[in-house]
Amino acid sequence: EGKERDRFNTKPALKTGARNYLIRDIAFSPDSIRLAVAQSDNIVFVYKLGSKWGDKKTICNKFLRNVSITCMCWPAKRPNEIVFGLADGQVMVGVLQ
Repeated sequence: EGKERDRFNTKPALKTGARNYLIRDIAFSPDSIRLAVAQSDNIVFVYKLGSKWGDKKTICNKFLRNVSITCMCWPAKRPNEIVFGLADGQVMVGVLQ
């Protein structure tokens, strides 16, 4: 049986935006220290989770688009890139800093 160890709140794409979005997809980095969250308000946030339970969670990258993100993956051999698909058929590569 699982036990909750940690959690954090997601954020809307716009600072003044309402929290009326859905989580479309999530992907962990190959080293499991970052988590990418694709939201229905047309943004992918990449959170730095840290290596221990309770470490502070911070947003380290944002990828805002004009259309909805439909899917996402984090290639194992490219830890500094996140690949996501858009509702209009485009495939984008986000380069992490």
